[in-house]
Amino acid sequence: MKKLSFPFLTSTVVLFCFVAKAAVITVNTINNVSPGVGETSLLQALSSLHDGDTIQFNIPGAGPHYIKTPDAGYPFLTNSNVTIDGYSQPGASPNSNSILAPNNAKIKIALDSRDGPEQRTPLGPLNNPGYGDSESAILAVLRAKNFKIRGVSFLSRQTPGASDDPDIYCVALIDDATNAHLNGCWFGLDPDGVTVASGRSAVASFKGVNGASASGLVFGTNGDGQNDEAEFNISMGMGLAIHLETPNVKVAGNFINVFPNGTTFLDLSTIVILDGEGIEAIENGGGDNMIIGTDGNGTGDANERNIFGPVFYNTFAEFWGSATNIVFAGNYVGVGINGQTVITNPSSLINIRNLSSIRIGSNFDGTGDAIEGNLIYNLDSAFIGFNDNNNDNDGADAAQIIARGNSLVNNASAILMQDQNVSIATYYSTVMADSTNNSITTLSTNASGTQLLVSTAPPNTNNYPTAIVDFYAVDPVGLTNGPGYVQGKTYLGSVIDGSTQDSDPAPNQIAFFIGNLNLTGTTTLAALVTYSKDNSLVTQAGRAVTAIFSTPVTVAPVAVPPSITSFSVSGAQVTLSVSGGTPPYQLQVRSDLTTGSWVGVGAPFTGSPATFPSAGGNQAFYRVAGQ
Repeated sequence: MKKLSFPFLTSTVVLFCFVAKAAVITVNTINNVSPGVGETSLLQALSSLHDGDTIQFNIPGAGPHYIKTPDAGYPFLTNSNVTIDGYSQPGASPNSNSILAPNNAKIKIALDSRDGPEQRTPLGPLNNPGYGDSESAILAVLRAKNFKIRGVSFLSRQTPGASDDPDIYCVALIDDATNAHLNGCWFGLDPDGVTVASGRSAVASFKGVNGASASGLVFGTNGDGQNDEAEFNISMGMGLAIHLETPNVKVAGNFINVFPNGTTFLDLSTIVILDGEGIEAIENGGGDNMIIGTDGNGTGDANERNIFGPVFYNTFAEFWGSATNIVFAGNYVGVGINGQTVITNPSSLINIRNLSSIRIGSNFDGTGDAIEGNLIYNLDSAFIGFNDNNNDNDGADAAQIIARGNSLVNNASAILMQDQNVSIATYYSTVMADSTNNSITTLSTNASGTQLLVSTAPPNTNNYPTAIVDFYAVDPVGLTNGPGYVQGKTYLGSVIDGSTQDSDPAPNQIAFFIGNLNLTGTTTLAALVTYSKDNSLVTQAGRAVTAIFSTPVTVAPVAVPPSITSFSVSGAQVTLSVSGGTPPYQLQVRSDLTTGSWVGVGAPFTGSPATFPSAGGNQAFYRVAGQ
């Protein structure tokens, strides 16, 4: 049999992969129902998205343009890296002022859900334990990453939160919708800057069935120093403006219940408040590593403040699950951008649970410290509400609260934290050497009035070896409230127990020279002690606990004697620099510290450094005398 041979066969398979390029989709009509030839509606744009697409606007006319939410709602947004840019609409422009100036944004695109009750996001096959048939959103982002929206007004309405008329969130972040950035938008506020049309939330997040969350959310400015002013949001009259169960969130550069001029507050009586609901600012049920205000990193810090107007609830920010490393810094609470126009707040500042840790105010790391202090006016409840989840009075589970560098004015309580189930002794049980010690910091002066004498309760040095004492000028108005509430209005300075500035060597006893505080007149002071795990003035959430204010004392300024800060000899001349005291100064010299007297060298001088002839000889001792 003849053997057949076959040539070696080769084949090449060429795979053609078509990857859709990111596109710019331009919306040019407000008609979501029956757009004409050549028109693209927002509904069409959202229904045809691909990863990386940008939606822009070019609707004819001066605007503002109101785009009514379809009765069946918009589709879930499931594509990543999508941007919706309302400032692309001709005539629109972002805010250019700082956070402590009026917001001058011009909004020309409004997403309008004021009609109802049928407008809703379709549930479809969505399986989410939190986002159910009583939930709806103008824009719902489902598992999509890096969603960005800017320059849009969201208009909504209050609803009963029922299946036939669900809660309406302006933006809902569902399941693993991470790293969203909502900026330069007005939530619940018409582009006219006057008309309020609020709904349930400006933004809400919902965990997925596996616990995935919208981690990385930025609401407002990211504070990177690049066009931060353009990223400020305004939220008005929302039932719960920022409603989250999400870690790693930044809320910065926002007016909440404050109109664009920054000094006119929302009138709560004009808002429909449904039974069992309120007008709240922030809640987070999974708030680890949440920053509310400035991050204090030295970039954009001043523009990361939030300005909080009135709420109809018992607190401004609530963490209804244990949360660690929370930062609340640089914010204005109950006061406008001018630092003078104020409201009365029938609430506390923050409500947290046990096993939580929070820093309120500055960490005193030398970067942005003054900006990190909050300005807080007119609270009529406890500064901090603390709830023991288990009602077990277990101090080992107590929250760790740091409150330093804040300016507190006319608040109706000086108690740092308040709960019927947690006593001060319980709260400090892991901090104090004696867990039953209910004592507080005491403050007095020495007989000559030159030193502040502080006595602190002995800490458990195994856990908190460092005691930091901050001194504050006391708010005089607060002292007239009730029994006289001591609260620090102006931070003046600090000392660590046992440091070189503490002239009392005994532990838990501090003697501090009043002249170090640079007082300009008679001042009523109070001391505030923070117990820290670190041997430093720097305090971070979870590593320190702040006590309550001492009783106040009134002191007069003490002159700081002049001191030589630098000294050098060159040939027959000495050169020195001086700090402290009051010029003119007189350089004095003597050759022996045990005999003789001080003799003036040269003429009195005011400037520094100054140069004089040396005293000559083998040795000489110099000093500077001031006025």
